[in-house]
Amino acid sequence: MKHPNRATVLCCNLNGTKAAKIKMAAVKLGLRIHTVSPDEFTLPLGRLVGLPAYADAEPLEGELFTQEMLIFHNFTEPQLDAFLAEIRRAGGVRLKAVVTPTNASWCISALYHELEAEHAAIQQQRQAHDENK
Repeated sequence: MKHPNRATVLCCNLNGTKAAKIKMAAVKLGLRIHTVSPDEFTLPLGRLVGLPAYADAEPLEGELFTQEMLIFHNFTEPQLDAFLAEIRRAGGVRLKAVVTPTNASWCISALYHELEAEHAAIQQQRQAHDENK
């Protein structure tokens, strides 16, 4: 991939009007968009966003999933704030992440499972907090 220093959004399982609104917002903000196809779900994030260290990285173990997910790379804080506002206006996407040095070696499928586990843990904490009120 080209332009590893340009802000990039990886879009997984986005369809319809919501996808069109989010992609239009990304273009308006000057972001690079990569619609991740299911056959790319096992590629390392670093490879998908064009990090040179991952240029030749091989696919990893993983499986398909159908939930919407957005992954951000190389965003400035103002870009991220503006894009998150646009995502909310478009109807929201529950699963969102930022590419980090830790997760750049993970595949999309592994990141999805991590986000789902984190979401479940947060829901449990909220439920326990509500029960203790």
